[in-house]
Amino acid sequence: MDLEKLVNQTVIHKSYGKGIIHNVGEKYLEVDFAEKGKVSKFPYPSCFNGFLSLKDCDLQTEITAEVEVWKRESGAMQKEELRRRYEKTMQGMEARRLAAEDKKLKAAQRAMERRSAYGNTNFNKKK
Repeated sequence: MDLEKLVNQTVIHKSYGKGIIHNVGEKYLEVDFAEKGKVSKFPYPSCFNGFLSLKDCDLQTEITAEVEVWKRESGAMQKEELRRRYEKTMQGMEARRLAAEDKKLKAAQRAMERRSAYGNTNFNKKK
């Protein structure tokens, strides 16, 4: 793709909002976010992997294809898969921790109920 096509194109950023690409290099895009009064540099093409999107649908389609190639070549897809597995593992661990905590709480409640059922006098007497 000819990166010069991106100059003066409108992009949307998740946090900064609407901006205009003013300068392109081999590896970076310079975007002016007038509403925020900020000019930012973004690495190309990874910036289009969830952070920036083009307002022009045809150009966005071209960029999306380049991002997919970049993902395969850079290992980004493997990193995303590892991140998803990690998050799933962490959720499972948290669920098991909460279940164990709940089990302990219920056991303590049963013990307290048993003590109160016996009037708690048997536990306080000295022999």
